[in-house]
Amino acid sequence: MRVKYIIFDLDGTLIDSSDGVVAAVNYSLRQMGQPERTADDIKPFIGYSLRLMYPSFTDVPYEELHRHFQTKAAETVVSSTVVLPGVEDTLRDLAARGYRLAIASTKIKRHIQGIIDKFNWKDLISAYAGGDEVTHVKPHPEILLLTLKRLSANPDETVVVGDTINDIEAARMVPMTSVAVNSPYGGTERLLKSKPDFFVESIADVPGILNRLQKEAI
Repeated sequence: MRVKYIIFDLDGTLIDSSDGVVAAVNYSLRQMGQPERTADDIKPFIGYSLRLMYPSFTDVPYEELHRHFQTKAAETVVSSTVVLPGVEDTLRDLAARGYRLAIASTKIKRHIQGIIDKFNWKDLISAYAGGDEVTHVKPHPEILLLTLKRLSANPDETVVVGDTINDIEAARMVPMTSVAVNSPYGGTERLLKSKPDFFVESIADVPGILNRLQKEAI
């Protein structure tokens, strides 16, 4: 079948919200009397569950850290977010070609909506799902299945684009075709080891992959 739908990860794929995430993480650590961490310590965890990050920094109960994180994140995450190079033109190009675009992210729904509003993407993004809407976040496929449902899309008509092994593994479990984008947060070697169907250095290379898939479908 021809590709009709594209599901994007958010952090590291379309946007960089690392300044806001770092600020919120360090706020939560300070509130619990723990030492702050550098941006280089925190950035490799962006796009993953906070449950995976905090045990690397402290043994303070997760629930308290998460509560403080969300308090500060409400102020910092959307306000600090910037669009990654090539994203705006790529999204508008794909939408103009008739693809329906969606977002599936570990970010909570409120922050995804805030980012969509901030960059005027309401006319580009047909559906989205956040980490607070599912029981299991990526690499579990639940959030991709929810996004497919909201798109009314079939997996074999859909491509997943992301920058972490979680995106690739979740796509494989559905299964769906995956495109890995080199992440600004690092981890390229791990990303390649996850064996995505395609790997690109830039989001601007994604339309070329889709052209290739469409030709193969003819």
